[in-house]
Amino acid sequence: MGKVIILPEEIRNKIAAGEVVERPVSVVKELVENSIDAGAKRIIIEIINAGENLISVTDNGEGMSKDDAILALNRFATSKIKKIDDLFKIKTLGFRGEALASIASVSRMEIRTKTEKDKGVFIRVEGGNMLDVLPWEGSVGTSIRVKDLFYNVPARKKFLKTKITESNLIVDFVKKIALAYPDISFQYIDDGKTKFTTLGSGKIEDVIIEVFKNINLDDFIEFENTHGDYSIWGLLSKPGKLVSIKPQDFFYVNKRWVRNLSIFQALKEGYKGRILEGYYPFAILFLKVPYDEVDVNVHPTKREVKFEKEKEIFSFIENSIRKALENYEKTFRRVDLDQNIKVNGENYETDKKIIQENIQLPLTSIEKTYISEKTEKYLPKTKKSFSFRIVGQIFNNYVIVETGDKVFIIDQHAAHERIRYERLKEELNLGLLQNVEIILPIIIDVSLEEKKQLEEKREILEKFAFSWEDFGPNRIRLIKVPYEFLNFESVSIESLFKEIISEINEKDLEVLEDKIVKSMACHGAIRSGDILIKEEMEALIQMVFDNQIPITCPHGRPYIWEIKKEELEKYFHRK
Repeated sequence: MGKVIILPEEIRNKIAAGEVVERPVSVVKELVENSIDAGAKRIIIEIINAGENLISVTDNGEGMSKDDAILALNRFATSKIKKIDDLFKIKTLGFRGEALASIASVSRMEIRTKTEKDKGVFIRVEGGNMLDVLPWEGSVGTSIRVKDLFYNVPARKKFLKTKITESNLIVDFVKKIALAYPDISFQYIDDGKTKFTTLGSGKIEDVIIEVFKNINLDDFIEFENTHGDYSIWGLLSKPGKLVSIKPQDFFYVNKRWVRNLSIFQALKEGYKGRILEGYYPFAILFLKVPYDEVDVNVHPTKREVKFEKEKEIFSFIENSIRKALENYEKTFRRVDLDQNIKVNGENYETDKKIIQENIQLPLTSIEKTYISEKTEKYLPKTKKSFSFRIVGQIFNNYVIVETGDKVFIIDQHAAHERIRYERLKEELNLGLLQNVEIILPIIIDVSLEEKKQLEEKREILEKFAFSWEDFGPNRIRLIKVPYEFLNFESVSIESLFKEIISEINEKDLEVLEDKIVKSMACHGAIRSGDILIKEEMEALIQMVFDNQIPITCPHGRPYIWEIKKEELEKYFHRK
């Protein structure tokens, strides 16, 4: 007898089940998706012992006839694909025809189902073997109970995680699918207790309130965009809100929850500069693309998808998110116009000129002249003043501002850092950065490797108005610095340049330039702990609201916090 044999049906089914049914959540996913494809408007999911003892999914969908139910227990039995071309324009969640057969082969399964036209049927299957096919009197729809999962594959059971982990995976999936189908009512029962029930109202806000108990809808930005055959709609967490150290993946393509690296990267790029490195925003994204441009058949459990035009999709998502955040920031700055400015109770006329060139605070007369001459024409112009009252400065870092029915708390360092960052980028692009020779050159210790890297990047650093010369084996002498650092102490300039040296090994020149701009913006900004006079606070606040810039510092940390009057009244039980 030869070495090659045809595997018995029992073994083939268990191998197939291993691809589709990895763990209890895989069963829940396949059954719930089948319910959705069946047109259900109510789906009840119940699990016992993290799904090992029982997984039950009951729906009010169209149901199956006796013949179809029996046939559906065979591998590759499906009602959703008729010809080869159908594989390239999948519109349903399920389509392979492996789910029921695979699940039945590794469990004890009961199926109860009925259509409007046919009598109901009860089917009992154990380890893939059909034991009973009996009449069943029930309502239209389907109920599938999966008991003793992996009872006949003990090796698979050993690889399951803890009960908490497996339960969390299931509830996470049910939340995700509920978000995609707010018009369907989902009830989730865990060990006899109902964890949540969505209304099926068609409003995603109702689903969010039900499944995410601690999330405030006010923390989201709703957005949508269309370009050609692509459209996107979703909810984005406002900068500084709902930030997590773990990535969120509420991504949907044609209403199918998926994992896709391009979508995740596009989300990160869209938030670039608006969220701290190492942190992630909370986003729920619904992407619609032509069915024939997305391949949902690349993973046995259909979790991953591939796009035919990946770069175009990436660019579309990134630009849509960035535009949505920019539009929100513009709206965030809308305040009452054409009213008197009040600073600590003192009235100012509306035509009082706030010094627009007051970028670096406090300004010397030399700096005012320089900024006015070199950059004034490139800065946004103040069209109107707005009504605000400076309540004061607290903890020598936060400026409290009242305007209309809102109070803003502004981080003076982070806000000024962002203003300087935007101005420095503009000056760099326009070639306006100029240097000045310092009276006492600054001697800086460097390693031979750092000195070599500095020489390699000399042209770049000279764009930023720094100039130096060799001063021995392990030293350089800084002789020129950007004009705006003219009156800084030597220690501060040395600290800035050492920080730049620490980043000089960055190979991506665009990234390197951005890091240098961030360092210069940070070192030249108002410091936390600086006590500001009235005029300085006034000028800073005017710039924050006049300039259309992100409401986070260049590193992604928020610098402004809005508190509405109604929030205060609610807290103090006045409303």
